[in-house]
Amino acid sequence: MRIQGCLRSMLVALAVATSALAAPACSKSPEITAESIDDNWALTEQHEPGSVVMTVAPDGQVKVLVKDRDGKPLEEGVSGAVTVKAPGNGGAPTTVELVPEPKSGGVLTAKLPPLEDDLTEVGYTFKAKGSELKGVLHVPRGGTRELEENAKNGQDTTLDGKKGPNGGVLQLVGDDVIEIVADKDTGDLRVYVLDLNLKPVPIGEREIKLGITTGGGSEVIVLAPGPDRLYFTGKLTVKVNPTKITVVVKDGGHTDVVLCGHRPRSVIVVGPSAPVLGILVATTWTVKVVANPTVIVHDDDDDDGRVIVIHKGKGKGKWRHKHKH
Repeated sequence: MRIQGCLRSMLVALAVATSALAAPACSKSPEITAESIDDNWALTEQHEPGSVVMTVAPDGQVKVLVKDRDGKPLEEGVSGAVTVKAPGNGGAPTTVELVPEPKSGGVLTAKLPPLEDDLTEVGYTFKAKGSELKGVLHVPRGGTRELEENAKNGQDTTLDGKKGPNGGVLQLVGDDVIEIVADKDTGDLRVYVLDLNLKPVPIGEREIKLGITTGGGSEVIVLAPGPDRLYFTGKLTVKVNPTKITVVVKDGGHTDVVLCGHRPRSVIVVGPSAPVLGILVATTWTVKVVANPTVIVHDDDDDDGRVIVIHKGKGKGKWRHKHKH
């Protein structure tokens, strides 16, 4: 009986080994493909020759897909690199070549240092079909996913097309409405925090920095509190209207980062045809600050026994909330 048992075990082991040799080798499928990259918190920048679809993760993992003018992924003939320039890194940029991801349909990958700053400047350069595509993203700690999620949170606001009290650009950042404006002659930059009537209010203990992109380059500007903390001040290196502004607002240990005017999964036009954000104005800097933000209460006339309370508050949330009357 023992001999038969040993023989049976040997036959089973031989069958398993033979099966393993006959089976084809398994290859790991790519995590992100040309078909799925748009659904993985990527930002798309449209250039004249084509578009760049890029996702940057908090750990520094970069995935990129280059498309032609017709939106078709380019699987071959694409080369490029990404360069990271993080604040506090001594000004020394880190450049990493991108490599193709097998069986992904054209996705390129690179590994940058982890995102540890409020804004990390990630530049890219690609060559495809005889054309060069260059650009830069200002990415928060949460990567491109954080920018897309914050764009989703603010997509129902009604600030589009409106100008601030000083003629600047308005943007919702978390629960704050801010105005970004600069003197067209001097380049002096101011950022105001506004109440719901779009009147400036004291900035409190907030901290703000801006990632500015123009046709000639990009920079990160750390703003300083103005007199009596009524607004923030800074200065543009180049006195031109920017094509992109990424805003960081820190308040009470909470940080919000948004890309001005961006909507989820919308295409960002870059290059010579990119629209600009009109922050440069002729101004005399007339400032009237409201000491206490306004609270507005009114009936919403839907007979549900509730009223709409519009308020300023901390943390995440909408401007408009319904409460029992």
